[in-house]
Amino acid sequence: MKLLHREDVLEAGYDLPTTGLCANIGDTEMQELRFGGEWILAEDETLVADGHEQRYLYLVVSGEVAITKINDQGKTQQIATLGTGAAFGEMAFLSGGVASANVQSIGETILWRMDHEQLLGFIGEHGVAGGQLCLNVASILSGRLVEGNKKVIDMGKELQASLAQLKSAAGADSGKGNQALQQMQGKVANMQNAFKGGAVKKSTSIFAMVSSVVAVLSTLGMIGLFVSYDDSAVQEAATLGKKVKKLEANEEFFLDLKKRLEFENEELVDSVKITAMEKDELAQSLSSSMADAEVLREKIAGLEADLSEAKDDLVRAQKVEPISKPLVSEETLTKRKEDFKSKILEWSKNNTTLIFPLEVKIVKDAISLQNRTGQVRIPVKVGQIVRALKYYPNSTEYLVVSQENSDKFLATVPLDNTNFLESLASIYEKRQKFMGRSSSNPLSAPPGSGLPPLVPVNPSGTNTLQNSEIKDSGTIKVVRGVAQRPQVSEDALDSMPAKQAVDGKVDTSDHGANCVCKDCRVKKIGKGSLFPDL
Repeated sequence: MKLLHREDVLEAGYDLPTTGLCANIGDTEMQELRFGGEWILAEDETLVADGHEQRYLYLVVSGEVAITKINDQGKTQQIATLGTGAAFGEMAFLSGGVASANVQSIGETILWRMDHEQLLGFIGEHGVAGGQLCLNVASILSGRLVEGNKKVIDMGKELQASLAQLKSAAGADSGKGNQALQQMQGKVANMQNAFKGGAVKKSTSIFAMVSSVVAVLSTLGMIGLFVSYDDSAVQEAATLGKKVKKLEANEEFFLDLKKRLEFENEELVDSVKITAMEKDELAQSLSSSMADAEVLREKIAGLEADLSEAKDDLVRAQKVEPISKPLVSEETLTKRKEDFKSKILEWSKNNTTLIFPLEVKIVKDAISLQNRTGQVRIPVKVGQIVRALKYYPNSTEYLVVSQENSDKFLATVPLDNTNFLESLASIYEKRQKFMGRSSSNPLSAPPGSGLPPLVPVNPSGTNTLQNSEIKDSGTIKVVRGVAQRPQVSEDALDSMPAKQAVDGKVDTSDHGANCVCKDCRVKKIGKGSLFPDL
């Protein structure tokens, strides 16, 4: 025998028959039952051996099987042939005993089988379908019991006829009596071989009862053959009739048992329907509750977002520090501006490469740009942009300017006629910040610099600001922000973790062309680099 896998069954399209053992089982449960057991492929081989342990319930899916017995002379006697949809092995399967006959496949046969553990697992998972399966097994057993009872009644009638024939033959001729006796012995032997079964563990099974009755009938027949042909044969026939009546009573009992099982199965089906309705109602209630819970979760999420924002505002409010800056006079403010102008002009002389060229705006007095020969002039109005190239060679109070995109036309313009100082102050502040130094620009206080504009005091001594903005001490509350991205240390590149070396080389492709870290310096050695490894 060959055990078929699930893929083989699906590819071949094998399905369980919907009659007999699998009758009245739903499609979903049928699919579960389909792979709840095992699929077997057999070809002219023995499936069940007489007298051996047998724990499977078999179902013929396609093909045929033959049920045979071996008589006392060692010859094989075929009892029956089962085709598609027929089941066998249910007696030993339920009683947990041994097989009472041989079962052999005829040609190529596909079978499905299930053992006790698989049956109990299927019943546990599918109560209704499992109950219907048990009910179908009981129906098959009941049908076979009725068929067995009919065979027993027929055998009883045949035995009575044989006894009457023996009695008449014994009175007529002893030779004919011996011949009739031999025929009787042959019939009894055939009946014994047809219904003789192996021992089982449970003596209360239906098959055990039928086997016991047949054995009693066979024994009575044999006793009748070896005793004298007198009125005792009539007594034996009467005893046989009683046995037949007892079997009929047993048949009624099992039919009544089948009806009770069918009634209990209907009640179980109704109970499952009620349970399904309750399940649907519970699912609807749960779905509604989940929808309400989702709305509640959205509200909670919104409240949590508001709470988080409020916490952030509170933290920022706790971090700010009120500082006071004294009010200064107009003279002090003017002096600071002049000092700051001198400072940045002096700094710009030493850092001309950082300053020029610089785009500036003409804020006073229009100018004319001309070429070196002075033959062509280009007027520049107030508000237009020119490019400052450098300081005038003999004075830092003037700038040499040109067009935005050309250096052919030049002019000289005073610093005060442009916004050069404001742009220079902005460049100076950025440079000082890059170097990690602090500076204050009295000319302007751009947002985010952390420096408030200086407020002059009126000659009368009163401040021009509202009284609500000035405390009793005569100072103004100024809020100083916290740096979001503090200055990075100068050795930040050296502390950058190097990538894993491959073939002795480090991948520095993401460091950039101007990177001066150790790995990039090593990479640039021998290529005209200005940064050799130190």
